[in-house]
This record gives sequence, C-alpha cells and structure tokens, in this order.
Amino acid sequence: MVKYFINTKIPIQYILILILISTFFMSGCNNNPNDLGLNYISSDTLGTLILDSQKDTMNITNKNFLKYVNTSSSFNMMVGNYQNYNSKALLRFNSITADFDSSSILSATLYLRYNGYAFSDSNGITSFNIYKINSDYDFDTVTYDQFSSSDIGTTLLGSYSGTPHDTVKIAIPFNNQTIKDWLESAADTNYTVKNYGIILVPNSNSNNIKAFYTYGSGDVNNIPTIVAIVTKYGVVDTLTFNTTKSVSLNYAPTTLMTNDRIFLQNGVAFRDVMKFDLTKLSSKVIINQALITLSLDRANSFISNSLGSDAKLLANMITDSVALTNDGINFYSIQPDSNTYTINVTPIFQKWNYGVSPNFGILIRNIYDYTNLDKFVFYSGNYSDASKRPKLRIRYTIRR
Repeated sequence: MVKYFINTKIPIQYILILILISTFFMSGCNNNPNDLGLNYISSDTLGTLILDSQKDTMNITNKNFLKYVNTSSSFNMMVGNYQNYNSKALLRFNSITADFDSSSILSATLYLRYNGYAFSDSNGITSFNIYKINSDYDFDTVTYDQFSSSDIGTTLLGSYSGTPHDTVKIAIPFNNQTIKDWLESAADTNYTVKNYGIILVPNSNSNNIKAFYTYGSGDVNNIPTIVAIVTKYGVVDTLTFNTTKSVSLNYAPTTLMTNDRIFLQNGVAFRDVMKFDLTKLSSKVIINQALITLSLDRANSFISNSLGSDAKLLANMITDSVALTNDGINFYSIQPDSNTYTINVTPIFQKWNYGVSPNFGILIRNIYDYTNLDKFVFYSGNYSDASKRPKLRIRYTIRR
C-alpha cells in the first residue's frame, strides 16, 4: 500500500505570501492603467465591464428641432385648432367621370367619418370652412412650410361645426358649381377651372383637432365621399366620388420645446438629436452592448391608441451634422415599464468606437411621426433630477 503524506510544517507566512502573489496576478488581468476610462467602470457577473453615464458622469446633450413631414400616408385627416396648434386638411377627389359634362347639378353632399382621434379634448368643438385650392400641389410630398395660404380660394364651398363622437359620419352640403367645374374639367383638359382639390380650414369656433378617415383606411363606408345629384338631357343620375388623396398640414410653435425636456411630436414633427461624450471610454475595447434609456414625462405627453399609430421610438445614426441626415438603419425602442423606453444601439457605438463612422449623434423620433399629433415628452440631460435624465449603459471588454 502506498501512503501519501502532507507536509503540515510549512510556515504560515509562506502560505500568506502565496495568496498575496495570486491576488496580484488575478487583479492584473482585469485592469490596465494605460487604458483611459477603466477607473470609471465596474465589473459585472459576466466578467465584462460597465460604463454607466449616470454613475460615471458622462455628458449627454439633447437638441430638439422641427422637421416638417408629409402626412399623406396617414389614416388621419386632421383639422382644427387646439391652444397654439393648427391643422388644415387638403383633400382631392380623383377619377372624376368624363361622361357628365354639360350636366346641371341639383345637389351635392360631402361625407366625412370621424375616426375617434382627438387632440386633445374629445369633447371640444370641431369647426371648419371649405375652400378651393387654386394651385397644383403634390399631395405625396407637400408639407406645412411649402403650402402658401395665398393659394386658398375665397368662395365658401361648405362648412361644419359640431362635436362628433364615436365614428359618426357627418354630412356637409357642398357647392354645386365646384362639382360642375370638376365634371367639365374631366371631359375637357382645356377647361379653365382645374380640379386642384379643396382645403378644410378651421375657424375661430374650433377649440380642438379631430381626425377623419382617409382613403387609405380602405373601408368604402369610412372614406371621404361626395354624392352629387345631376341631370343631363333630362335624365337624373346620382354620382359618387370616393377616390381621394389627402394630407394634413399641422402647425405647432417651437416655443413648446424646452431645454429640460426631449420633445417628440408626430405630424409636425418635432425630433431630437442626442449626443454623447465618449472620452471616458477607451478605444482599446470591444463594445458588447450599448443601451439608451429615456424616462417619460407622462403628465406632459399625449399618447393615443389611434388607427395606424405606434408608441415605439426610432433611433438612427446621424451621418451629416448640418443636414441631420441618417444612414437609414433603424433601431426600435422597447418598454421595460410604462414610463421607460430603452433602445439597443450597439452597432452605432461599435462604428464610432472603431472609427468607421464619425460621432455626430443619434436621431430620435417616433416610429410613425407622420401619423397623428401624439407627443412623447422625456426628461433631458438638463433636467434637475439626475435619476430621470437619459442614461447610456455600455457593456464592453478590453482588447489585447
């Protein structure tokens, strides 16, 4: 039998020296005094390192800006006044039949169906007048700042004032001569009066903004429609026009934007540029994950569940610091809770860290900021309560 013996007479001081040497080498694997920023991070359970903007005093700046957007893809055709907001709607009926020139117009009625979206008082009065548009605008591209009020006609074609609820359909008596002009123009391209569409303009009685269904909603029972009763050669016919294009022109004052808030609003639209001071992060690292977290100021936000809307945010890497263009690669937010939005922007920070792209910041907006007038207000880097400011959390490892 082989017997094993353990020497129990090794002095205790030798054992302590061995422990100290082992500890020194283990700590040397996790810290390199030549790498800038390692004093600002802490280790987590996965062995990677964490840079936290709130704990490590990283500077994050925000700058709101106004970017007028075209809203022709929206399911909402908005019109009205609310506080300092104003919405006008352009509407054009296409595919007018060419078979009814020289007709007499007995009556015409414009039908619009309310779709339930209101900004911001659903019980307020919706009141507007209808006029002709005197110039040809491309409804697929026109924005608020491109439309001239001088192109609005002076003849009243119809008007409405009321408080529509649910999905009520409203009927507005419409100008007979305008229908005749459309029929003549469809039959004769040289006819002097062109069909450039109509505009719904809120008047002084309006104290809210409401949305009506557009052609894009798809349901023939909901889309804008004109029904005209005409007579030609003694025969009475009912004509229905329901092929349309529409666009909302929305205005909001830039004074709504303040330094201590990130102000994102659809329809106008307000967006934000977020910039990060990354000097505390060494270039000798591999970024495993980069997360931006924003805290919602719910009391000052207005987030609906309207048709075609989405509460997610969208982030893009800015490629031009002046034009604020982006690379077109989208990163979407998730909501860990009702008041927190988190966006995984790891690929953006990896490009910056490796010098692939210049750090011009990140563009933040709502995913569908052409849809309605929903607004998302977040606390900015200037907010007094540091715990509610934007947070950047970078997980990384050291490159050898």
